[in-house]
Amino acid sequence: MRQIVQHLGSGRTELLAVPAPGPRRGRLLVRATRSLVSLGTERMLVEFGRGGWISKARQQPEKFRAVLAKVRSEGLFATVAAVRGKLAQPIPLGYCHVGEVLDAGDVPGFAAGDRVVSNSPHAEVVSADPAFAARLPAAVSADHAAFTPLAAVALQGLRLIDARPGDTVVVMGLGLIGQLAVRLLRARGVTVVGVDPDEAKLAGAKQAGALVPASGIPLAALLTGGAAGVLITASTSSDEPVNQAARLCRRRGRVVLVGVTGLSLNRADFYENEVTFQVSRSYGSADPADPSSARANFDEVLALMASGALDVAPLLTSGHPFAEAAKIYDDLRRPGAYGLLIEYAVPNESLARTLPAADGDARTVGGLGVVGCGNFASRVLVPELRRQGSSPSAYASANGLSAKLLARSDALATTDVSALLDHAGVGSVFIATRHDEHGGLARAALRAGKSVWVEKPLALTEADLDATLAVARCSAAPLAVGFNRRFAPLALRLRAALAAKSGFRRFKVDVNAGRLPSGHWALDPQQGGGRIVGEACHFVDLLRFLAGSPIVSVRALSRDADGQDGGCFELAFANGDSAALNYRTDLPAYLPKERLAVSGDGWSAELDNWRSLRSTNLPGASALPAWLGGPARGKGHSEALAAFLRAARDRSAPPVSLDELEEVSRWSIRMQGMKR
Repeated sequence: MRQIVQHLGSGRTELLAVPAPGPRRGRLLVRATRSLVSLGTERMLVEFGRGGWISKARQQPEKFRAVLAKVRSEGLFATVAAVRGKLAQPIPLGYCHVGEVLDAGDVPGFAAGDRVVSNSPHAEVVSADPAFAARLPAAVSADHAAFTPLAAVALQGLRLIDARPGDTVVVMGLGLIGQLAVRLLRARGVTVVGVDPDEAKLAGAKQAGALVPASGIPLAALLTGGAAGVLITASTSSDEPVNQAARLCRRRGRVVLVGVTGLSLNRADFYENEVTFQVSRSYGSADPADPSSARANFDEVLALMASGALDVAPLLTSGHPFAEAAKIYDDLRRPGAYGLLIEYAVPNESLARTLPAADGDARTVGGLGVVGCGNFASRVLVPELRRQGSSPSAYASANGLSAKLLARSDALATTDVSALLDHAGVGSVFIATRHDEHGGLARAALRAGKSVWVEKPLALTEADLDATLAVARCSAAPLAVGFNRRFAPLALRLRAALAAKSGFRRFKVDVNAGRLPSGHWALDPQQGGGRIVGEACHFVDLLRFLAGSPIVSVRALSRDADGQDGGCFELAFANGDSAALNYRTDLPAYLPKERLAVSGDGWSAELDNWRSLRSTNLPGASALPAWLGGPARGKGHSEALAAFLRAARDRSAPPVSLDELEEVSRWSIRMQGMKR
């Protein structure tokens, strides 16, 4: 199938051939009929891409500050590489998609053949999240339904204002979302005052029933007693729209931001009338039980369209065949443009889930396959494999775009994992999916006779761990887990120095893990399992390696209650060593990510963020800089992968024994469930 993508680095828009998604439980497989270009969000992305580095920094000041913090924490070269990698990754465009359901994925309320609208991108076939999808009433055309997600954005903001019939609401910014907001308010019997510097947009709002200030007449003259609320849909860096909105409100009025503006609030403007300010959350929440969920907003918009109360026909500017869709982005500032519609005629071949390499499907024995093509695979795993001369020959992901971007033109790309596992030319499989899929995929790959590398964790439950180890112990192929820290040159140097010291050792590991968005999948108990089993397991393994002795007990000293899953743990080892693992999510980003200290009777050593290793009275530990002949720096990704590739090639023992993988994995799973 084909999909529209945008290159953030250059701003170039491309119609790209990618593998089609397949049926998935809990998802809607939808063949496109229409989609709508968002002249706000999509124009912002395109203009961001076309700008230079200075322009990008000005447009995204918060991310620029995060980049500076990363420079302080991880160094300039690592940060530049990360930023370039991010900008080199094309992103899908669009979020207003209408089509026909091919497979309903056992989702209640949907069936094959239904016409649906969703927040999916511009693509011939999509896998839609049912929380952000709705069935179309018979009376609503596909052309009109394509406006639904944008209208839902406006509706969510209006819900927060909660205006009643007879109230007056000001809409600042009369682009497409602003025009939809005017129509939604009028459908509710609310008086609307429209504000925009563009005369054509003012005329459009006036035609829909809004009051607009005449030239030379103050806006306040239209607001006897003040506005019940102000909806800001404008896009500007100025702080004035927010503060002006507060001055326009009546006592305890509401200012709701849907667009993007400066947010330096003037206290006096809000103080006098006790005006509240709130930022609206896109189309609404994903929770179907929430009365203001995205699904509820979609349904209400469609019902208003079906009844004739919401007429979007005047907002339809032009229609374009999908084959020519990329040309739309050459001019998104055309005067008078609102609804730019993309029309699809999807051929059956667009349902193909596997795209071979450009030179055919060469079945080279011993080739590499990658399952899961997200951030870690694209920024760490695959680049490192390529540096080692082991470029994968096949990529699989539920998201066909991510697989195709990694495969480029010289490898197979698929959304069908079985196509990769059954591929005779693939001898080793790297699994980098979300955590809940690791165990099942590892077992399937081992049963297919493949050597398997699983990004941590190996399992989220002890039952899943037992099932995977049972298969691994019956397989001649090696199984490895991505516990790379133990392979880092500085870790190897430290362990060698520790081996020469007698007596008990005391370890302390501090991890500055940072905060994740509250809805991030890694925090989800089902998908990610939590950050201890999913991330802190790295350091459980590192401590097990440095101690050189089995873990005999672990207890939680503290567990954070902020939803970020941090905590502090005490580990005891069979040889008498002890360790404190402090996994923090609330530290400043500029502090080092990882520190390890170890001490004994009259000696100590400290490993700082994998860049330096210093010691006192511990011969052989302190390391010269790499440029003076000291060991290489880094977290061991390169060395760990090289060790696995040798084991896979020779069908020899895995780099870490199954018994040790089991021990570290089992303790990490138990730690995840510990309370304090």
